[in-house]
Amino acid sequence: MRDAQADIARRVWTTCPRCADQDGCPSCAAGGTCEVHWRFLLAAEGRRLFVQCPGCRHRWWHDTGFGAGDRPRDLDALPDFPAPGRAIV
Repeated sequence: MRDAQADIARRVWTTCPRCADQDGCPSCAAGGTCEVHWRFLLAAEGRRLFVQCPGCRHRWWHDTGFGAGDRPRDLDALPDFPAPGRAIV
């Protein structure tokens, strides 16, 4: 059964682990946005997406592998500045 949250306006392009209907599609293989092999985006939490395949109706959490939680801890760290009157070396 199609999920109540499924909306064609909210789509994701990822492989379906159950039916693998995207296998053999040149557009999907190239990493494009295929008009046939898209998934419903039901929810998102950080880098994880909850999706449903419109073909086989399988629902699963997909980890995108990027996004929230991927930033190095010291990315926003500022360097120590010299005290006033000291030369910068």
